[in-house]
Amino acid sequence: MLVTNLATQFGTLAETVELFLALALMFSGIFLTWVVQKWADKTSEEHPGAVNLGKANPEPREQNTMRS
Repeated sequence: MLVTNLATQFGTLAETVELFLALALMFSGIFLTWVVQKWADKTSEEHPGAVNLGKANPEPREQNTMRS
């Protein structure tokens, strides 16, 4: 069963535990987003032939990313 009252389980450390869990979840979400973005950028760079430029376009394709 889920903990109904965090204070009964951890006593005076309830706020500390709750804050630590909130920060851990927040930073893990940021890290997961960063990993997925790096994977998406790497995947898009490997397949430049997937962009249909046509035969009349002499200009090279610009990178489709916010990073330089």
